[in-house]
Amino acid sequence: MRYTWWLTRPKRSLAPVPLVLAAMTKGAGGMNWGAGRRETGLAVEAMLESAGLKRTGDRRDQGAGGARTYRAWLKSLGLIFMRDDTMHLTWAGQGLVEGEAPLPILTKQVLNYQFPSAFTAKGASAVSGNFKVRPFIFLLQLLRDPRLGGRLVEKDEVAKLAVCYGTSNSPSVVDDVVERILSYRRTGIESLDPDFLDKFRSTRSKEATLEQLFGNLGDIANTAGNWLGYTQLISRIDGEWEIVSGAEEEVDHLIEQALATPLIKDWDNEEKFQRRYGLKPGQAKDTRSLTDAQSVTATSLEQRSIEIAFQALAATRLIDAISQDVVNEISEGTGAPVARVDWVLAQKYPSGAVDGFMNSYAQMAFESREKATDFEKATTSIFRDVFGFEARHIGAYSERPDVVISSHEAGYGAILDSKAYKKGYSLGVSQRNRMRDYISNFEEYALDSNPLAFFAYVVSEYKSNVESQLRDVAEENGVNGAAITARDIIRMVRRHRDRPYSHEEIRAIFSGNRPVVLSDLQDLSEGAFR
Repeated sequence: MRYTWWLTRPKRSLAPVPLVLAAMTKGAGGMNWGAGRRETGLAVEAMLESAGLKRTGDRRDQGAGGARTYRAWLKSLGLIFMRDDTMHLTWAGQGLVEGEAPLPILTKQVLNYQFPSAFTAKGASAVSGNFKVRPFIFLLQLLRDPRLGGRLVEKDEVAKLAVCYGTSNSPSVVDDVVERILSYRRTGIESLDPDFLDKFRSTRSKEATLEQLFGNLGDIANTAGNWLGYTQLISRIDGEWEIVSGAEEEVDHLIEQALATPLIKDWDNEEKFQRRYGLKPGQAKDTRSLTDAQSVTATSLEQRSIEIAFQALAATRLIDAISQDVVNEISEGTGAPVARVDWVLAQKYPSGAVDGFMNSYAQMAFESREKATDFEKATTSIFRDVFGFEARHIGAYSERPDVVISSHEAGYGAILDSKAYKKGYSLGVSQRNRMRDYISNFEEYALDSNPLAFFAYVVSEYKSNVESQLRDVAEENGVNGAAITARDIIRMVRRHRDRPYSHEEIRAIFSGNRPVVLSDLQDLSEGAFR
């Protein structure tokens, strides 16, 4: 039994969930996963390994425990349920496997995550019945409480206080945790209850000291931050959380919706609970028969292999149409005939899979130098293939920006510098001098004779001093500029589908000499409880 919140995380990020789920349905679809049926778990692990989602190793000597861990992860997110030892997909899970946009589906699942649930009501994952709370809504409630100044410190205020004392979303509990946080800010660890260790250590672990308990609580808080960060509602810089600038009204609306919506009951009935929790945004009920729910997992092995290979490819490349090159690459990787691949992709992904790529794009921004070049090339692809600019990646050449673009529609050029930093970005003196050189030498690498209209930094997050630094660069060089997060580039792509931006509008967005905020993009995203 655990006496705090608890989240399982075989992967730190939620970005791989659709691929993991697709691999799981291929490996275990229609197969018995009961006691002693080790071959089902091994088939799942083989699929996870072949899709690059799990490291290869001596899995055959481990009783397929890795597969069960991934299954628990998907169950915790309301994407699957078990009946008669056979795995079935919820509506949300089926939507992900069929290639629907993952962000709105998983955002709803994160915000609707609750204690108790079918995952945490009993067994190895059990959490004390004292917790009757939507934990991620609780964290948003704290971030919107004016007494806390709009920030939370992950390793202290989230880990040691919210995770332990956030038992419900009621105002009284929120007030209690706020007061505990304020007390912690004044006196630190001395403000904790004298019996903190005895009160909150798990009966399933060997937390013999406060340090060990703090370490485990820190892991839970970090997982919560990863999940909530996936929703694009919060930013995390140097261990501090804040609501994304411009998203305050959306967050207030989500909190209001959640507080007006009762917790899901019947957590002791896995299928009943998961069918309700696993509804897609906008759905009211799941009335499918088990035959209907099983239809995706009964897909032929060859078709499932093609779909998984395509989804893996779409996570690294923006695919907005099924080209012959894509078909050939999938055919070569799976061994399926070209004609079969062409038919499957035309049926399942007639418009490509932009959402899969954008989902991975947000993660690239936090990968530091490990994914820096991929991030630069991805940014180039977005401005070329989505927004319709002529765009070229030139970051491989010394003393050149990462990306240069040109608009034949509006007659201007622009400089884009992509910064894949794990922490918030700030323009130091060397960075400002480098941009000055880029601007001065623009004619040397411009794509045509169009004049330079703006410069922009595409980053994971930015620090508070970046606005004054942007103004300094703009005033010194006579060219407007901006900084924008990968998260807001994704919002631009989503908005562009519904109502395309003109190149004049894009110039205006990047000419404010400050960071781009949500209101600049006229974001049309819907709340998770609608």
